[in-house]
Amino acid sequence: MQDTREGRQADERRIGRPRKRQADTAILQATVSLLGESGFQNLTMEQVARRAGVGRATVYRRWKTKEEMIINALDTLMADFDVTATGDLHGDLFAMTCWLRNGLLTAPEGRLLPHLAAQAVSDPNFPSSHMESWVCPWRDAVEAVLVQGRDEGRVRPDVNIIGIVDMLGGVVILRLFLGQGRPLVDEQIRDMIDGVLNGALVRSEPTV
Repeated sequence: MQDTREGRQADERRIGRPRKRQADTAILQATVSLLGESGFQNLTMEQVARRAGVGRATVYRRWKTKEEMIINALDTLMADFDVTATGDLHGDLFAMTCWLRNGLLTAPEGRLLPHLAAQAVSDPNFPSSHMESWVCPWRDAVEAVLVQGRDEGRVRPDVNIIGIVDMLGGVVILRLFLGQGRPLVDEQIRDMIDGVLNGALVRSEPTV
């Protein structure tokens, strides 16, 4: 009888662990979703509990404040940069810039960027790493493509590579956030890359 009771208790413990993990996941996903809809200031822990389908006590047991919950949720996000450089300067920059545009439109991290930027401006204590974790993989990849082009003698050695990276990303972001929701189309991205590289290349190269 004792063995049976101990076995049942062990089963209950095993069952309880996935439920706890499922609740954690549901709460963090609900937090990210609501942040994208209403921003930091309007989000409440009660809203998160309702969206996650858990009781308020379940949320408050895990996080004492809304800020702690938000930071924990943001820490679970990391962009999956899946564009591999091929050595084709125009083609690689085009693919990478399209990845940035598409991520801003569809990925949870991208939809949160306007709210992250606004919070970073209004709250000096807000960790900038939450934006950097999403943007940096893209920046690093674009910079590496341009550095390789410079090392191979295709990009002029005096060109400001970081400036080009900022220019490409800045246009995409500004067009999406300030252009009434009309993102750059593929042909506009090609034209932008051609225009930027026209002044950066040592010699002309075929466009995409």
